[in-house]
Amino acid sequence: GAWHEFGAYTGIWAPLYARAFAVVHALVGDAAPDAMRFLHLGLAVWIGAWTARIAAMFGGRRAGVAAAWVYALYLPLAGYCALLFSETVFLSLFVPAIHQLLRLAREGRARAPWWRAPLAGARGGLSALTRESTALFVGPCALWIAFALRGPRPALWTAASFALTAALCVLPWTIRNLHTFGTFVPVGISAGANSFVGWNAYDANFDLAGLTPTLEEAPGRIRKAIRGAAPEPWVSLTEGNDAHRSRANVELGLSFSAEHPVFFARGRIVEFVDLLSPLSYPVRSMRLVDVGQPLASVRPVVAVLTMLCVPLLLLMALQGWATARHAGPLRSLAATMVLCTAAAALVNGISRYRLPVVPVLIALAALYLSGACEAPTAAARRVRLVVAVVLVLAWIPSLEPTLLSLAALM
Repeated sequence: GAWHEFGAYTGIWAPLYARAFAVVHALVGDAAPDAMRFLHLGLAVWIGAWTARIAAMFGGRRAGVAAAWVYALYLPLAGYCALLFSETVFLSLFVPAIHQLLRLAREGRARAPWWRAPLAGARGGLSALTRESTALFVGPCALWIAFALRGPRPALWTAASFALTAALCVLPWTIRNLHTFGTFVPVGISAGANSFVGWNAYDANFDLAGLTPTLEEAPGRIRKAIRGAAPEPWVSLTEGNDAHRSRANVELGLSFSAEHPVFFARGRIVEFVDLLSPLSYPVRSMRLVDVGQPLASVRPVVAVLTMLCVPLLLLMALQGWATARHAGPLRSLAATMVLCTAAAALVNGISRYRLPVVPVLIALAALYLSGACEAPTAAARRVRLVVAVVLVLAWIPSLEPTLLSLAALM
């Protein structure tokens, strides 16, 4: 989106990052992209420090150092930073919110200061104004607070203060949207575009853009077999303002899904596969954009390493989740956030939607690497086995598109 000189926002996504870019451009003019790169680098260090603090909270200094190294070597995050995507700004707000939630659970309702939950909520609300998909996490995290705090009864007031503070941060923008569009729009209106892609007959995967003549037909024979024969697609409306078209697209997508329940269910499997794919936007950009020297000469190697980062982190985090010692709050919050992330596949399973949970996965992986572990319980072993099998099965349909993407990079 863009901000006009009189303060009118012309975008359909969350406004905070666009506003930050506009402010930097007003200060430094055409040097804004370079200034934003320095800002992103600073924020990346900030995110890494908070990620290390989360790991150190449960595994000590050694786990914190391990988390810092895993974070620094996780190339997909570096790619988002270099591309100036909003993820870096989003994580700079979201990861400190996660840290506050975990501090809250560690201290318990008796020792935790009253402001910790509202502070986490404020950071969560600002995160939502950067990427509206944060809304997926607010309700489940509030529920997690209610039961994670030690006590004979659920901590309903603490959970409510978290959720209400997040809502209050978003409320001014929601009121602005109501005035602008004449309808209720909490943050942005990209739900219509996601519905058009995810609740339709198309097989669109933005990570695979450029590998086929059209974006609506992603490559891969196994994924085509899973989806089966596609019904006639529906067409997006062209009348009305952006918000009304978005709402109409959501309604059309829901109607399409209800009319074709088997196709919808098979499509959710493919979306879940895409969510866990080793591919990502940075790999796509290396394939589609002239990255310049010296990266161009080693682009295939960097792409392979970037792809390997995803399964390696997931497997190490799974082992850390199963064996982490004295890390109950981290394990339960990680499980909550993973379920929220998986829920994104009910609409559109693009790889960007897994970014919010990555710092928590890095913290779990750091606990495993630093040895802050114990023998897993029988229940944890069963969960670990089931999740590992699901991960391997999910990566099989991604193999052909991944090889095609590598061939294009070569």
